[in-house]
Amino acid sequence: MVAAFVLLVGVLSTVMLFDSANGATTRTRNNDQATNLTRELIEGARSIPYEKVSSPGVVTNLQLLPGLEDIDGGAYTLRRRGVNYLIGIDVCIMDDPKDGGGVRAATATFCANSAAAGTADKNPEDYKRVTVSVSWTENGRTRSSRQTGLINNPGSASGPAVRSIAPVGYGAPYVVATDVSTVLFEVTTSSKPAIVSWLLDGTRQSSPVTQSGTTGLVWRFNWAMQTLDDGAYVIAAEAADIYGVSGPSRQETVTLNRFPPRAPTQVTGGRTNFGTVEIEWTANSERDVVGYQVFRVGASAPVCAIATQKLDAFCTDPSPPDTDPLEYYVRAYDRDTSGNLRASPDSTHLMVVKSNNAPFPVTNLVLTKLANGDTKLTWQRATPEDPDSGDSTAFFRIYRDGVTLADRYGRYFDGSGGANVTWTDTNASSSHTYRVTAVDQRYGESAFTAPVSG
Repeated sequence: MVAAFVLLVGVLSTVMLFDSANGATTRTRNNDQATNLTRELIEGARSIPYEKVSSPGVVTNLQLLPGLEDIDGGAYTLRRRGVNYLIGIDVCIMDDPKDGGGVRAATATFCANSAAAGTADKNPEDYKRVTVSVSWTENGRTRSSRQTGLINNPGSASGPAVRSIAPVGYGAPYVVATDVSTVLFEVTTSSKPAIVSWLLDGTRQSSPVTQSGTTGLVWRFNWAMQTLDDGAYVIAAEAADIYGVSGPSRQETVTLNRFPPRAPTQVTGGRTNFGTVEIEWTANSERDVVGYQVFRVGASAPVCAIATQKLDAFCTDPSPPDTDPLEYYVRAYDRDTSGNLRASPDSTHLMVVKSNNAPFPVTNLVLTKLANGDTKLTWQRATPEDPDSGDSTAFFRIYRDGVTLADRYGRYFDGSGGANVTWTDTNASSSHTYRVTAVDQRYGESAFTAPVSG
């Protein structure tokens, strides 16, 4: 009977592990599909004529595109891999405050953070901002994803058009592979403009654009990019006449590929009740990172290889040896100009030990719904934080709508050391239930707070 009981406990633990892993896989797959769908809808909006990108007209035009047809004729819904995604699209006009405000048409909807209405800008429609929200139901809970894209105003046919924009000394495709402080760009126009301006990823820049030569058709500016991360950037230019009327703009993608990735940071992890070791870290900010690998010192191969790990900042070692301590580290990867994988330096090594007491739970969890729809959580640190000498809280973990592995929603590193901690959920389009735990330096996790909902 004792042997049967031990066997039963082992089988149940294995089943729970598989169930948790399957739930996490399903949630990750649905999240990835929702993210891809938001990008697909934004790219679809960019293919529609500028004047037809408006609320609610953009929805009608999107449904005319192949693959974006509504499935049931009701609220705009798309189906991907057996999951129905409810689509919400908001469009507003952005009057960039850098060149002052312009006159507002009565029928136009300007973004809330546009410049104040005025007479300084003769062409106040600098670009349109398209916000796509996607929501779906998973295990009885509503989840959502949101993404914003910018669509530049192509300008008037009567204004000066930008014919070309390119970095001087670089051939297409434009790749900056050396450590330089600035890149010089040259812009050509169809007719002599009164002013030329340039934008980085849709945001107008303040550095000047000056005329080159005597024709008035060639202009140059410097892009100070030394402090930017590697990755792809969109550089655009537009020209306007003395009346502020701009013609069609032009943009090019420039890729910075100067350095290997930085070493991943804030690496934490530890043993779990499932007999595994979990490792997680903060994702790199470089735009060209293509994935991560996690290594255990002494192992012949990565415990999480880039082929399956990709950009996930979470790894599970399913069969760690029964030794104490275990030592792990993480590397980030990008590709060099020849397309070969290039590794970062090793992260700080993580020491995983067997003996560790969980930290004390946080207290006084309070939920506040903000006016913009975001959800703010506040709580208090435990005093003391941990029963083990020399150990303390490394970060806080936020769970949304459950207490399983699949319900881990966010991690928050608070280096202030203050008694009160605040975290905001900026993707809370509907009501959710939250719990918070404290995780110590050795990955011990406290008990849950009482749930709060809103």
